[in-house]
Amino acid sequence: MSTTINSLGWLLDEQLGEIEGVRFAVLMSSDGLLKARTRTMSQEEGEKFAALTAAMRAAGKAWDDFTGGGGVRQQMIECIDNIGLTTAAGDNTMLSVCTTGPHADVGLISREMAQLAVQVGRQLSTAERVPSQTDGGSAA
Repeated sequence: MSTTINSLGWLLDEQLGEIEGVRFAVLMSSDGLLKARTRTMSQEEGEKFAALTAAMRAAGKAWDDFTGGGGVRQQMIECIDNIGLTTAAGDNTMLSVCTTGPHADVGLISREMAQLAVQVGRQLSTAERVPSQTDGGSAA
């Protein structure tokens, strides 16, 4: 049973969930730890979406490193039936949205995501997790 509390879910619902074309959204740490989700998805779905988004973000950072892009601002994945958008929302924190269809207003959704990140970016920051020596992690 999950003990994660969705205390910031209301913020995502209010700022992103009301926008036409947004299917669901998550707030997460850059390593995939779910911090909040819209009410349009379950806790389990939110955790899976956060993990998938973190993997895609890692691929985007590798792309940026290889191409000398200067840092990833936003990522987009366009599928036949929807679009995914991910943007930085504070230190080690990201917002990720899935649209309801391929014709959603990506410009509007991106703008709202950016405004939310700017408005509350400091409060949404996540300290980077470092494995401890006592739980078998390496300090390297």
